[in-house]
Parts: sequence; C-alpha cells; structure tokens
Amino acid sequence: MPDTIRFESFLRLPNFLYRSVGIDLWGTHGGLLQQALFYLCIINVNIWLISEVILALMIFGKNIVQATMTLSYAGFVLVGFIKLYYMWRKKQELTRFLIQMDAIFPRKASQQQSMDVSRHLRQSSIVMSIFSLIVMMLICTYNLYPWLHRELYDCWLHMRSIEKSLPYESYIPWNWHDHWSYYLLYVSQSFAAYHAAAGQIASDLVLCAMATQMVMHYEYVALKIEQYQPKWGTSCCVNRQQQVKLVQASSQWEMKRAAYIEDMRFLGDLIAYHSNILSLSNFMNEVFGVPLLVNFMASSFVICFIGFQMTMDTEPDYKVKLLLFFFSSLTQIYLICHYGQLLLDASINVAQAVFNNDWTNAHTHYQQMLVLVAARAQKPAILKATSFVHVSRGTMNDIMQISYKFFTLIRTMYSN
Repeated sequence: MPDTIRFESFLRLPNFLYRSVGIDLWGTHGGLLQQALFYLCIINVNIWLISEVILALMIFGKNIVQATMTLSYAGFVLVGFIKLYYMWRKKQELTRFLIQMDAIFPRKASQQQSMDVSRHLRQSSIVMSIFSLIVMMLICTYNLYPWLHRELYDCWLHMRSIEKSLPYESYIPWNWHDHWSYYLLYVSQSFAAYHAAAGQIASDLVLCAMATQMVMHYEYVALKIEQYQPKWGTSCCVNRQQQVKLVQASSQWEMKRAAYIEDMRFLGDLIAYHSNILSLSNFMNEVFGVPLLVNFMASSFVICFIGFQMTMDTEPDYKVKLLLFFFSSLTQIYLICHYGQLLLDASINVAQAVFNNDWTNAHTHYQQMLVLVAARAQKPAILKATSFVHVSRGTMNDIMQISYKFFTLIRTMYSN
C-alpha cells in the first residue's frame, strides 16, 4: 500500500526559509531565540534599505546610472522587508488559513489517488526548487562578486589593483575601505540580501503551494461532477449488486425515492465542499493580497531600472549580473501570474463539468441545483493583489508595459 502524502510536504521549502529568518508558519509565537533572530533580520535589512535610499537620493542628479542601480537594490530589499513584516503581523491569519487547508486535505491513500496529490506535489516541488535556486544564485552572485573579483585580478593574477568594495552600493558615513569595519559591513550586507530574498521566496512559495492545492480541489470537484451518473431515471441496473437491490425494493416508488435521496445527498455534499473552497480562496487573498500588490509595484520599477542599466555601456561581467537580476525578477512575477491563471482556469472549469454531467434524465431538483453550481462557478476564484489587481498571465503583460513606460521616461531624462 503506497504511503500517504502529508499536508506539510507542500510547505517544506517555504517553512525552512521562514525559519531561517525567525518566522514559524505553524506557531502563533516563537521562542526567544526565534524572535531575536527575526528582529535582528528586520533591523539589519532596514539599515541597509535606508542606506541605499539615502545614497540614491544623494547621487540621482549627478549619476543617474548608479542611482538607478542602487534603487534596484532598494526595491528588492523593500519587497523582502514588507513581505517579512506583513507575514509576521499576519502570522495568526496565515496559521488559521493553513489549518483550514489542512482540514480539507485528503488523508486516505484512495482519496489522494483520486485527487492525484502526488502529481501536484511533484510539480509544485520542482517549480519551487527551481525558483528558489534561481533567486539564491542571484544573491550568491552579488554577495561573492566583489570578493572574487578582487581576489582574481588583484591577488591571484596581479593584473590590476582593485579597491575593496561592498556587494551593494550604500551610503556609509565613514571611510571603510582600509578599516576593519569593511568585513563587518560585507557580512552584514550579505545577510541582509539573504534575508530579503528569503522573505520574498518564502511568501511566494507558500502562495504557490496553497494555490496548487486550491487547483487540486477545484479539479476534484469538476471531476466528481463530470463522472457522476444520477441514479434518478436509471430504470435498469448496470451490475448484479444493483439488481439485487432492485429485487429487494418493495416498489418502484421506493427505488425512485432512494435514488433521489442519493443524488441530492451527493450534490449537497459537493456544493458544501465547493463553497468551502471558494471561501478559502477569498481567505487566501486576504492573507497575501497586500504583499502581492507591493511585489508587483516594486517589481515594475526594479525591471525598469535593470533594463536601463543593461542598455548602458558596461563591462561584460557586470552585464551578466544584470541579466541574472532581470531574469530572476521576471521569473518571480511570472510564477505568481502563472499560478493565478491556473487557479482561475480550475475554478471556472467547474461550470464546464456541470454541462458535461449526465443531467438530462435526473430529477428536476437535481437539475436546478446543478444550475446554481454552474452559476456560482461563472464567477471564478481569482488571485487578487488587493482589489486593485486581478492576477493572471495577462498581469505579466501589464507589468511589462508599465516597466517599459518608466524605462522610456528614464532614458529620456538621461538623454537630456
């Protein structure tokens, strides 16, 4: 007998990332060490966020190229900080949402097989692992680049002398180049970058994992409706067991009544199940709506600034860094939009399943209730970044258009 899959299996990677920054997905309050880790992460991230914004404001009129790159770093850190802080504030709501999702998760092997849980888990794990790897490659590249660049050209090859530099341009009110504080600043910046990235990745991965399960439940509802054969109107039996029941029935009326009760019980349970999933879809939007909106807004500016940097005449290795940053930002946006589209399609397919159901010979009450299910499914479950943005693959196109408009504006300012 195959082993059953646990609900927590969908959340292993985001739970690990959250724990690395001091947040527990399942607990309302962490231990003292966990809380201390969270506050240290928040303070460290905020220090470098403020430092980057100050530097960008100081040099914007003098060096717009460097200013836009600094704002790109600041935008990335800002999104990470907001997601970390918001999910910490919303931890009780998040935990309650996860508990409710866990309550409807199939436990039996037969249920998991009919809902194809293993396929959804496999696909979700692959997508989350690839996305996490891309972002962590980005962070490692930026964190290690100044040190490797100096070690390679200055210490190993002795080709040219390269000054000490930090991974990210920031305002520091003292000369740190030949000071012991350089190493402390380097480590602090590297950790801040990791914490910002972990905050972003963990929030997105929890959203993707829960959207995957939502899609799984909607597909199950559609499958059950499409495959169900109403008993009312089935005058002949298709197997020996039904023949025995028919012989034992005292009258045709009793058989019809039993069929009617069975049909209505099936539809009633399915409607309640469908209604619960719709409620959980709205609950998911309440938990993740604000971080999604901030993510989309900040990503528009970050993509714009990175694109502007890529059009400048820079060194090839620097262009590789920019390309990785650009690809990582696009991947993050597309991942969210993709799962938003999957959720929309799966929820609206319930209406198509109602049409495919063999309802023509069913009782009138059964048909009327099916109409209500179809009408309810016409308004699909939509992933929302608050009430302003409905997330689907079309949202990706909108974000790219906004980014391009800002890009042309900055190019015009630079040309003038």
